[in-house]
Amino acid sequence: MMNVTPAHLSLRFSLLACALWLPVSAAGQDVLRDEAAGTRASLAQPANGGAILDPNDQDDAFLKEFMEYQIQQQKNSKVRLFAAGSWRYDSNVMLSNTNEQSDTMWSFRPGAQYSYGDEQSKLQLLADYSAQFNFFEKFDSQDSVNQFLSLSVNYRLKKTSFKLSGRFNDVMGGDLDVGGQAQRVQFSPELQMIYEVSEKVRVGISGQVQRSHYDALLSSTTWRFGTFADYAFSPQFRLGLQFNEMIQDVEGSGRQTGQDYLVRMEWEAAKKLSLSGTAGVNFMHTISAGDTVLPVGSVSFRYEVGPKTSVYVNLFARAQNSPSLTGQYFQSEGVLLGVQQQIGSKINVGADFGYEISEYDTYLAGVATTRTDHVRFVRPWLKYTLHRHLALELFYQHTLNDSTGTGAQPFERNLVGAGLTSSW
Repeated sequence: MMNVTPAHLSLRFSLLACALWLPVSAAGQDVLRDEAAGTRASLAQPANGGAILDPNDQDDAFLKEFMEYQIQQQKNSKVRLFAAGSWRYDSNVMLSNTNEQSDTMWSFRPGAQYSYGDEQSKLQLLADYSAQFNFFEKFDSQDSVNQFLSLSVNYRLKKTSFKLSGRFNDVMGGDLDVGGQAQRVQFSPELQMIYEVSEKVRVGISGQVQRSHYDALLSSTTWRFGTFADYAFSPQFRLGLQFNEMIQDVEGSGRQTGQDYLVRMEWEAAKKLSLSGTAGVNFMHTISAGDTVLPVGSVSFRYEVGPKTSVYVNLFARAQNSPSLTGQYFQSEGVLLGVQQQIGSKINVGADFGYEISEYDTYLAGVATTRTDHVRFVRPWLKYTLHRHLALELFYQHTLNDSTGTGAQPFERNLVGAGLTSSW
C-alpha cells in the first residue's frame, strides 16, 4: 500500500515538472536550510554559492576572455588566501518560539582556495577550505569553531573522465529541524566515471555517500549507486536518464532502501544563460511503514543579464532524516532565488529569497506524524570594495518558520551583520 494520496502526489509532481521545464538554478538541497539558519557568519554573498561579480570587470567581454586565456597559459595553478572578520546581531539565538534571547556574535574566518588546471586540462583540481571562529557576548557556551571544505578533482582521458567531488562541514549552529543550536558533521563525497561512446552519446556510473552525524541526536548515512546515459541533441543541449539504487541507515529506524528514476538535462543557450539538473521520483521502501513515492531532484537556472547583473533560481526536492524525531523523516520542496547588481566599480548589491515546505512522515509503523514546516527567508546584502584586497560587507536577514504539528519548532528571527574581508 502506498501511504500517499493521488492528490498529494499530483501537487508534488507539478512542482517537480516546473523545476525541470521552467527557468531555474541550483545549489544543493541543504543550502536553503543552512542559509535560513545563518550557519556562516558573513552572509553578504549569493545564497547559491555563486561568485560575486568582479568590480573590475570590463564591459568588453572579448577583451576579458582574451586576458584570462593569456593568464591561464602562463600559470596553470593559483592559490588565494583570505581572512574575514565580522560582527552580527541575532534577535533569536536559540530559534525559540517564546522567550526569545538576543545576542551579538563576533567571528574570525581565515581560509584558502587552490585551483589547478582548467576545463581543457587533463587534470583539474579545485579546493576551498575555511575555519570560522565564533564568539558570543552573552551565551559564551555557544562559542564554536566551524569548518567548511569543498573539493573537486577531474581527470580526463581521450574518451573517459573521472570526477571526485564533495563537501565537508563541521558546524555548531542553528538547525531548523531541532529548533535550536546543534553540533553536526556533514560530508557528501561522490565519484563519477563518464565514457564518451560517440560525439553525441555518453554513459556513466556514479557513487555517492551522504553522512549527517549529530552529537546526542539521530544520525544517518545514505548511499546511492547509479548509472546514466545522455544524448547530445546539439552542442548546447543534452538530455538523459539516470537510475540509482539507494540504501539508508538511520539511528533508531533501521535500514531503508529505494530507487531513483531521474531525467537529466544540460542546456546552455548562450554563455550567459544555462539550465541543468536532474528531476524524477524516488521509490522508498521503509522498514515497516510501507512503500512511498517521493519527488527528488535539483535543477539550476542562471542568467547573466549583462556584465553587471546576474539572476539565479534553484528548485529542489528531497527526503531527509529528522535528527530530533525518532522514526521520522521530512520531504522538502523549495525554491531559492537571487539577483545581483554591480554599481560602478566598487559596489555590489544583491538579494536572496527562499521558501521551503517540509512535510514529516514515518519509517516505522505506529508512529504518528503531523508536523509541517513552512520556512521563508529574505536577505538583502551589499559589498563595497575599499581596496583591491579589502572589502566591506553588510547584510540583513529575516527568517520565519511557520511550523505546526507534533514536534513543531516555529520561530521568527532577524540578523544584522557587517564584516571586513581581505583576500590576496
